[in-house]
Amino acid sequence: MIGWWNVDCGSTVQRLGPNSLMWTTDKDFTKFGFNKLVARRFFYGNYDGNSSPPTFDLYIDNIKWSTVNTYTIGGPIYVEALHMTRGFGSIRVCLRQTNEAEIPFISSLEAVPFCVYLYKKMESNATFALVNRVNFGRNEVRFSASFSEEKYNRIWTQAATPWDCIEARTLPDSTALPDSDAPDSVLRSSIVSPNIFTPITLSVDLPPNQATPQTAYFVFYFTEVVKRTASNDRRIVDIYINGMKMDTVEAEVNKCKVVTLYPVTVVGPTINITLRPASFSTLPPMISAMEVFTRIVYGPAHGNILTSGTQDHFISVYLTLIQVFLLVNALINI
Repeated sequence: MIGWWNVDCGSTVQRLGPNSLMWTTDKDFTKFGFNKLVARRFFYGNYDGNSSPPTFDLYIDNIKWSTVNTYTIGGPIYVEALHMTRGFGSIRVCLRQTNEAEIPFISSLEAVPFCVYLYKKMESNATFALVNRVNFGRNEVRFSASFSEEKYNRIWTQAATPWDCIEARTLPDSTALPDSDAPDSVLRSSIVSPNIFTPITLSVDLPPNQATPQTAYFVFYFTEVVKRTASNDRRIVDIYINGMKMDTVEAEVNKCKVVTLYPVTVVGPTINITLRPASFSTLPPMISAMEVFTRIVYGPAHGNILTSGTQDHFISVYLTLIQVFLLVNALINI
């Protein structure tokens, strides 16, 4: 894909991946120097024989992005952020060692340019970390090949259907490109409450290493079934976040209604989302997909001053596109 950078860290040869993506080596992206060691993709696999997966901090352009704790996850760790290059032709990702005996590692790094109409409410001078992106009522959706409906290498994780909800097949928007450009394969499925009296209750866990309160960015996607039981039926949904009513949306047949809520102040460890039928609704609430981001707070610039037993591990990714939003993915396998 034009404009994408896919770096296979540690590899010595360029290769074509199973999704028709070209993966390059890290030769031209790695910088060596005093207290600088570059790694890309996170795949522990007990390579050092110590059976000690590390914890370390992840920075992007001197901004703390996330704390990666590989002790708590039994599989790959996927970290994603939306980041503006701010007029520079490169971005810098830093893996900062926080414990003397634990060495950071990375398996792959990807940078994908975004169109300007996506995530319109995000400020151009901010960075947003993905907390949750889920597809309701269907399997996981991700980029699969050059003809994939998912154009930006996002992963729409299969969400667990709440015990009191039903999975439903819905109709994507065929007339216009919805905000945030969710793929049709995501919009073809939804979950719906079994009756007009039962709300849909969802929860999102904030990363335990994030301070609260946080400024969150929510995107909700609503589609409709192919044919309603009665022509005068209406599906009107009130959206509540942590008990506060935030917005109301009415679903339409053959339309994707996208509701973006920002800024929303949330306090962890869990965000509670409730979708209730509005007073004039004759149909129960239904939802197709959801994305949740938190705004990364810009603290003091992260320099090269190290505390005892810590080191910084730098990665520079040089891009030909300037002043674009980037979807930055870091994948960690343990």
